[in-house]
Amino acid sequence: MHDPQPDASSCRIETDPLSGRAVFVAPARAERPREESLAACPFCAGNEALTPHEVLRSPADRVLPWLARIIPNRYPVVVDRRHHPPEGLADGLAAGSTAGPPRPAHGIHDVVVESPRHDTSILEIDPRTWRASWQLVRDRLGQLSERDDLAWGMVFKNSGPAAGASLDHIHSQLVALDFVPPVILAKLAGGGDPFAGILCEAEIERRVVATTADLVALVPPAPRQPLETWILPRQPSPWFHAAGPEVAAGLADLIREVVARIERAAPGAEFNWWLHQAPFSPRSERAGTLPPGGRVWAGDVPAGWRWHVEIVPRISPLAGFELGIGCHISVMSPEESARRLRAD
Repeated sequence: MHDPQPDASSCRIETDPLSGRAVFVAPARAERPREESLAACPFCAGNEALTPHEVLRSPADRVLPWLARIIPNRYPVVVDRRHHPPEGLADGLAAGSTAGPPRPAHGIHDVVVESPRHDTSILEIDPRTWRASWQLVRDRLGQLSERDDLAWGMVFKNSGPAAGASLDHIHSQLVALDFVPPVILAKLAGGGDPFAGILCEAEIERRVVATTADLVALVPPAPRQPLETWILPRQPSPWFHAAGPEVAAGLADLIREVVARIERAAPGAEFNWWLHQAPFSPRSERAGTLPPGGRVWAGDVPAGWRWHVEIVPRISPLAGFELGIGCHISVMSPEESARRLRAD
C-alpha cells in the first residue's frame, strides 16, 4: 500500500474571536477506522503493508523482528507542509491569537505502535517491548527538536473508547507543532520554580504514589479526576528527549506500575495521558526567521522546570459546569487518591 498523501489544505487552525481559543479543523479524523470495521489489524506484526512506512523502529536492524515502530498518522491533525504545501490558506497569525484568518496546521503527527502483538493494555506488553517504545519516543522527539520549523512536541495516549481510542491494539500518538500551545505558555509564565507547589515538602508524602531513583509519581495538589497521577523527574529536566536511556526505561516501568495501581483502585477505568516538556530551543538560536505563523518561546525556561507525564483516568464525566467555565470538580481529595493508589 502506498503511503498516504495528506490534504494539507484540509488541516487548518481556526481561532475563536471572543476567547482566542484555537481549534484544529481536521476532517480526516472522522475517517479513522473502528476495530469492528477492519479485516486485519494494521498494527500487528506481518501487516506492515497496511500502514505508512515507518520513520523509526526498534531494533533498527531490520533483520531482527521489531518490538516497536513509529509511523506517520494516516488521519493527522497537522500536516508537514514541507512536503505537502497547502492551497488557499494564508499563513496568518499564531494559534491562540484573537484575530486573523485560518492558517494551515503545520507539524508532525505520528503513531507509536507499542507492541507487535495484538495487546490491548500496557499491562499485557512484555516489559522489554514497552521500554523499547519509550526509547523510540525519546529518539523521535530528539529528531524533531532539531527542526527549525517546529517549536514543541508531545506524546499522548488514549486508552479505551471513552478516552478517544479508535483501535484496540496498544498505541500512542506523537505530535510536534510550529507553535507553543497556551497550556505550555501558562506553565512557563509563573516565574520562579513552577513545580514548587507540585513538590511541596510539607505535603508531598501524603500525595506520593511510587518512586524510583530518578522519578516520582504523585497525585498533584489539584487533580481534575480521582486517581490522577503525575510522573516527574526528581531533578529539574526541561526536555524528556534530553534524558538518558535509563530514565526512559525507568519511566516506562513506572507508568506500568501506576496504571496497574489505577486498575486495582478503579477496575476498568479508561484514561488519557500526555507528556509535557519545555519548548524546543528557540528558533532564534538556529535560524534567522520564525516558522510561518508560528509562536516560539523566546524567553528562558525556568530553572526548576521539569518534563512530566500526566495520567488522567476518565472516572467523572465533564458536564456543563466544567465545560462552561473551564474549571473542574473533583469528587476525591488528592490525599485520598494517593492513599487508594498506594494500597496493595
